[in-house]
Amino acid sequence: MTYLLLDGIALSMIIIFGLLAFFGIIVLIIIFVKKKFTSLQIKKDEKSEEELIQEELDRVLVPVDDEEISKEMEKEALKTTITSSVDKTTKSTDEKVGEEKK
Repeated sequence: MTYLLLDGIALSMIIIFGLLAFFGIIVLIIIFVKKKFTSLQIKKDEKSEEELIQEELDRVLVPVDDEEISKEMEKEALKTTITSSVDKTTKSTDEKVGEEKK
């Protein structure tokens, strides 16, 4: 009875190691083929990060043709710029006042 159990365990171990060896050999063949044949290698773009970002923005963003909408967008952008500069000025003033109190 123990002989059959041991035989089953040994057989399953042989199958597992056989599968590992089989897939390992496939991986080694793929690595060899990729190194040997340069036409199969993935070509990397030699573009900077800023160029890639600009290309993505050009692809995603759509130019505004309506003059009224573009004027409104410019006004909102100006408001945002002014608000952020006021916030920065307020923060720096608060920091200076805090330093003077010390």
